[in-house]
Amino acid sequence: MDSKGNFPKREERIPYGRAIPNEPPKKTNKKSKKKLSPYRQKYNAQHNIKPVKRKKIPKRVMPAKNRRLLTLIISILAVVLLFLVIFRQNGKEVFIGETSMGIIKDKAITAESLTESLTAQLVQEVGANVQINETITIKPIHISKSREKDIYQMDSLAPLLRQKVTYLVEAAAITVDGKDVIIVANQSVADEVFTEVQSEYIPEDETRDITASFEGNVQVQLKYVDPSVIVAKENAVQTLQKGTKVEKTYTVQPGDALYKIAAQFDMTQDELKAMNTDKIPSNGNIMVGWELKVMAEEPMVSVRTEETVVLTEVQERKTVYQQDATKNKGYQKVTEAGKDGQKEVTKKIIRVNNEIVSEEIVSEKTTVEPVDEIIVQGTK
Repeated sequence: MDSKGNFPKREERIPYGRAIPNEPPKKTNKKSKKKLSPYRQKYNAQHNIKPVKRKKIPKRVMPAKNRRLLTLIISILAVVLLFLVIFRQNGKEVFIGETSMGIIKDKAITAESLTESLTAQLVQEVGANVQINETITIKPIHISKSREKDIYQMDSLAPLLRQKVTYLVEAAAITVDGKDVIIVANQSVADEVFTEVQSEYIPEDETRDITASFEGNVQVQLKYVDPSVIVAKENAVQTLQKGTKVEKTYTVQPGDALYKIAAQFDMTQDELKAMNTDKIPSNGNIMVGWELKVMAEEPMVSVRTEETVVLTEVQERKTVYQQDATKNKGYQKVTEAGKDGQKEVTKKIIRVNNEIVSEEIVSEKTTVEPVDEIIVQGTK
């Protein structure tokens, strides 16, 4: 205070604890108002424009709870990013069944493309359609340092896959009454087998009109089989021709003997006697007309042939009797000897394994007319 008890003016006050005379006033952070030009002041006055007071926008501060949540989210994202960098899937492991075959880096390769490529390679090697037994799968993985030794290029991995897989081959199964009896390479070979088996029952004379087919249900079915069960054409022909032995009945013919019958059916005399103990005596003598049991070889397939033949046969003359009242009873005289004619007969003959089972006359045509025989008989 001064001598009159008045407080000093603000700018004249001395801070407590120190005396700094004539200290310059402190600078404030407040920005000084921009002074308008005289022209602008005059313009504002004429148009009654008053200065606009700007509102002070308070500084926004994020709540502590939100700051903690943001920090947590950023931390989680950082961990996930780090995990993806360290454990990202940068390779594919190839399996055949449960066995690992190696690792590849080519992203374009799939299990389907590997299977198709391997199948195409086998088809080219075998010359037939194939079906791989094993399943090829691919599992995306992260290639660690310890697995880098298992990385392959496809050129190196393909031979390993080829050695590991097994496969079935498409082949032709010859079936009799629905049962597989023999398997050959393909349909073409099966057709050749059929032709050779049937040709045994077709004579070489090309002038004869004869066709052959199989008796019963004989078919070819394409299926995938193990390559080891496929047989050569020659073996297939022998199997179908030889067939199996079955029990049959044989009628003893004139001139037959026990040893002849046994040899005819590829049996020993003891085997023949054992099958006919109720008929063949101990001395082995047999009688014509006896029916004996034998083991006959029956082909696995029976061949049916149909032949159309044209035969020239005799057309017998007719006998005509004429009555003569001038002649006594008992009188008989041939006045016209007559003559047999000829006819052309067309027949269809059906055989099964060369045994005739039916004959059918298709047509008859007389080529030479017969002349009737005339006999005169007395009636007096």
